[in-house]
Amino acid sequence: MKRISFILLIAVLGFSPIIAGNFYRNIKVKQADKLIRDHEKNGDLFILDVRSPGEFANGYIKGAVNIDFWGRGFVDSVSKLDKTRIYLVYCTSGVRSTGAMKKMCTLGFEKIYNMKGGIFGWRAARLPVTPGKK
Repeated sequence: MKRISFILLIAVLGFSPIIAGNFYRNIKVKQADKLIRDHEKNGDLFILDVRSPGEFANGYIKGAVNIDFWGRGFVDSVSKLDKTRIYLVYCTSGVRSTGAMKKMCTLGFEKIYNMKGGIFGWRAARLPVTPGKK
Protein backbone atom coordinates (compact mmCIF):
# COMPACT_ATOMS: atom_id res chain seq x y z
CA MET A 1 0.00 0.00 0.00
CA LYS A 2 2.84 2.40 0.82
CA ARG A 3 4.40 1.74 -2.57
CA ILE A 4 1.16 2.54 -4.43
CA SER A 5 0.72 5.75 -2.41
CA PHE A 6 4.28 6.77 -3.19
CA ILE A 7 3.82 6.09 -6.91
CA LEU A 8 0.59 8.11 -6.96
CA LEU A 9 2.29 10.99 -5.16
CA ILE A 10 5.15 11.01 -7.68
CA ALA A 11 2.68 10.88 -10.57
CA VAL A 12 0.67 13.81 -9.22
CA LEU A 13 3.74 15.94 -8.48
CA GLY A 14 5.51 15.01 -11.69
CA PHE A 15 2.67 15.57 -14.12
CA SER A 16 0.59 18.30 -12.53
CA PRO A 17 0.98 21.64 -14.33
CA ILE A 18 -0.55 23.51 -11.40
CA ILE A 19 1.45 23.83 -8.21
CA ALA A 20 0.63 26.26 -5.41
CA GLY A 21 -1.68 28.30 -7.65
CA ASN A 22 0.88 28.70 -10.43
CA PHE A 23 0.55 27.17 -13.87
CA TYR A 24 3.61 26.06 -15.75
CA ARG A 25 4.12 23.71 -18.62
CA ASN A 26 6.81 22.53 -21.00
CA ILE A 27 5.64 22.83 -24.59
CA LYS A 28 7.06 21.91 -27.98
CA VAL A 29 8.19 24.45 -30.57
CA LYS A 30 5.05 24.09 -32.73
CA GLN A 31 2.89 24.64 -29.64
CA ALA A 32 4.92 27.75 -28.79
CA ASP A 33 4.41 29.07 -32.33
CA LYS A 34 0.66 28.53 -31.98
CA LEU A 35 0.67 30.21 -28.56
CA ILE A 36 2.40 33.26 -30.04
CA ARG A 37 -0.02 33.44 -32.97
CA ASP A 38 -3.05 32.99 -30.67
CA HIS A 39 -1.97 35.89 -28.45
CA GLU A 40 -0.30 38.30 -30.87
CA LYS A 41 -3.33 40.57 -31.19
CA ASN A 42 -4.24 40.97 -27.51
CA GLY A 43 -0.73 41.55 -26.15
CA ASP A 44 -1.07 39.39 -23.04
CA LEU A 45 1.85 37.11 -23.95
CA PHE A 46 5.37 38.08 -22.88
CA ILE A 47 8.15 36.27 -24.75
CA LEU A 48 11.21 36.00 -22.53
CA ASP A 49 14.57 35.02 -24.00
CA VAL A 50 16.91 34.02 -21.17
CA ARG A 51 20.07 33.59 -23.28
CA SER A 52 23.11 35.83 -23.01
CA PRO A 53 23.08 39.18 -24.86
CA GLY A 54 25.61 37.74 -27.34
CA GLU A 55 23.35 34.80 -28.12
CA PHE A 56 20.36 37.13 -28.41
CA ALA A 57 22.32 39.25 -30.91
CA ASN A 58 22.53 36.20 -33.19
CA GLY A 59 18.75 36.21 -33.63
CA TYR A 60 15.62 35.88 -31.53
CA ILE A 61 11.89 35.24 -31.72
CA LYS A 62 10.04 38.38 -32.80
CA GLY A 63 8.87 40.39 -29.80
CA ALA A 64 11.15 38.65 -27.30
CA VAL A 65 12.74 40.53 -24.43
CA ASN A 66 16.20 39.40 -23.34
CA ILE A 67 17.01 38.89 -19.67
CA ASP A 68 20.14 36.77 -19.22
CA PHE A 69 19.46 33.85 -16.87
CA TRP A 70 23.12 33.79 -15.80
CA GLY A 71 23.29 37.58 -15.56
CA ARG A 72 23.78 39.28 -12.20
CA GLY A 73 20.40 40.98 -12.21
CA PHE A 74 18.18 38.17 -13.47
CA VAL A 75 16.05 37.79 -10.34
CA ASP A 76 15.74 41.56 -9.83
CA SER A 77 14.82 42.16 -13.48
CA VAL A 78 12.31 39.34 -13.64
CA SER A 79 10.78 40.33 -10.29
CA LYS A 80 9.78 43.68 -11.80
CA LEU A 81 7.69 42.03 -14.55
CA ASP A 82 3.89 41.74 -14.34
CA LYS A 83 3.27 38.37 -12.68
CA THR A 84 -0.26 38.10 -14.09
CA ARG A 85 0.76 38.00 -17.77
CA ILE A 86 1.34 34.83 -19.75
CA TYR A 87 5.03 34.05 -20.26
CA LEU A 88 6.74 32.00 -22.95
CA VAL A 89 10.34 31.38 -21.85
CA TYR A 90 13.08 30.04 -24.10
CA CYS A 91 16.84 29.75 -24.35
CA THR A 92 19.18 27.88 -26.68
CA SER A 93 18.02 24.34 -26.00
CA GLY A 94 15.64 24.41 -23.02
CA VAL A 95 17.94 24.01 -20.01
CA ARG A 96 18.22 27.64 -18.81
CA SER A 97 14.57 28.31 -19.62
CA THR A 98 13.57 25.38 -17.39
CA GLY A 99 15.58 26.97 -14.56
CA ALA A 100 14.06 30.36 -15.31
CA MET A 101 10.54 28.90 -15.28
CA LYS A 102 11.17 27.29 -11.89
CA LYS A 103 12.60 30.52 -10.48
CA MET A 104 9.64 32.51 -11.84
CA CYS A 105 7.23 30.10 -10.15
CA THR A 106 8.92 30.70 -6.81
CA LEU A 107 8.57 34.46 -7.44
CA GLY A 108 4.79 34.13 -7.88
CA PHE A 109 4.34 34.25 -11.66
CA GLU A 110 0.96 32.79 -12.54
CA LYS A 111 1.28 31.30 -16.03
CA ILE A 112 4.54 30.20 -17.66
CA TYR A 113 5.32 28.08 -20.70
CA ASN A 114 8.82 26.73 -21.31
CA MET A 115 9.68 26.05 -24.95
CA LYS A 116 11.51 22.73 -25.08
CA GLY A 117 14.23 22.68 -27.70
CA GLY A 118 14.83 26.42 -27.44
CA ILE A 119 15.92 28.54 -30.38
CA PHE A 120 17.66 25.48 -31.86
CA GLY A 121 14.29 23.74 -32.10
CA TRP A 122 12.65 26.92 -33.38
CA ARG A 123 15.18 27.22 -36.19
CA ALA A 124 15.01 23.49 -36.97
CA ALA A 125 11.25 23.92 -37.46
CA ARG A 126 12.09 26.69 -39.95
CA LEU A 127 10.19 29.30 -37.97
CA PRO A 128 11.14 32.97 -38.39
CA VAL A 129 14.00 34.46 -36.40
CA THR A 130 14.48 38.20 -36.05
CA PRO A 131 18.10 39.16 -36.80
CA GLY A 132 19.84 40.70 -33.80
CA LYS A 133 22.11 43.71 -33.75
CA LYS A 134 25.78 42.79 -33.58
